[in-house]
Amino acid sequence: MPYLKNYLVCGLLIILTFHKTFSQCCSANPVVGSTNIGLLSQNTLRVIAFYRYNFSDIYFESNKKRTDIQYLKYSLYSYVGNILSYGITRKFTVDLEMGYYLKKAELTNVMRKIETNGWNNGIMTIKYGLIKRTTFECTIGGGLKFPLTQQLKEQDGRPLSVSLQPSTNAFGAIGLLFVQKSFPEHQFRIFVIHRSEVFNGYNRIYYMKGNAFTSSLFLSKGLNTHWNALLQIRNEYRTRDYYYDRSLIGTGGILLFVSPQINYSFKGYNFSFIFDIPVYRHVNEIQIVSRYAFSFICTKDFNF
Repeated sequence: MPYLKNYLVCGLLIILTFHKTFSQCCSANPVVGSTNIGLLSQNTLRVIAFYRYNFSDIYFESNKKRTDIQYLKYSLYSYVGNILSYGITRKFTVDLEMGYYLKKAELTNVMRKIETNGWNNGIMTIKYGLIKRTTFECTIGGGLKFPLTQQLKEQDGRPLSVSLQPSTNAFGAIGLLFVQKSFPEHQFRIFVIHRSEVFNGYNRIYYMKGNAFTSSLFLSKGLNTHWNALLQIRNEYRTRDYYYDRSLIGTGGILLFVSPQINYSFKGYNFSFIFDIPVYRHVNEIQIVSRYAFSFICTKDFNF
């Protein structure tokens, strides 16, 4: 059975995807995880542009909702970005991710609204295909997260809170894993994506973001020539942040989302809409968490 090993690897990764380890409520990087998957053919350039909006106005303590806490009425962000991917060879693909916060905003319980904007960290990764067959792929990758500036956003001469900073203002590392199994006769695919953001450095005020691990299971079904539907189950886990080598309370946690997605293909362009529905939260101490988020994506491949 030549494909038995492939099925076993895929099954193991799916199990690991949902292993629960309880330890910030927010995503490490608002890059849409289902866009830059797998390898590209040699000399193929993929251009991805996306927009993401996230709104948070619910407090949780551990895994229990708290309705008596309203320090922040809400927290939100509006984000645009792009990903450039290029197939260097049949086995190697390189990605460059860039993004900009159009707005990060918080409204306090005394109706004080604070807004900022700015560039997020850039990310450069290279992916290598361990296994690349017609109906099965296993790809790994790694890279560097780098700040476009090390200056923090300030108000009245003092740095804004970490939640309002558009960038970590520090370096870090990225790890990637992608496993896919296709069933062409049924126009069906199942794939797993795991992304780790680790080895974060301290910024100039000695604050370090926690490690972040995002694991997603996708079920994809072609509806007809133009339309494709996906269901994503995504687990986001972050360890505690640090300040001067001391771990901080109110940071670190785990979120589980169900994210339906619809794709439309037309003349080489792919348009997608994703809606995130939180189904489980478990945070350290008390934190504000996401109520909902949505994303729009446009993808286009160019062959040279």
